[in-house]
Amino acid sequence: MAMHREIFEPPKHGFRNSPSSERPIDLVHLARQTLGDKDAETQVLCLFARQARQCVNQLCGINHLTRKSDLVAVARTLQGSASSVGAFCVSRAAKCVETDPSDGVLHDALTDAVADVENFISGLSR
Repeated sequence: MAMHREIFEPPKHGFRNSPSSERPIDLVHLARQTLGDKDAETQVLCLFARQARQCVNQLCGINHLTRKSDLVAVARTLQGSASSVGAFCVSRAAKCVETDPSDGVLHDALTDAVADVENFISGLSR
């Protein structure tokens, strides 16, 4: 379990230090996190895509006016997971939702970022 924590810790270098950090998934970061294990990369990406979609669905189902703490918790979870796998666009969008959970425009931006990542992951498996 300790190895799991080490491998999937959020990056300490920030979002834009890798040349591929503007892609939906920073594959350089992901390769570092998985120690270059392609099977692990595939598994992690599939798990992340599923979790990201679940988080977006949860955000859509939460009442934005009365349950801000729930919105913040879901956004924080997604932000951390996205940073770990190199989905920095999702991480940034989730951080924005975490900061202002009642802004519907930010929710739409997060949903769009998750869709971009899902499409990118799907394209990798072709």
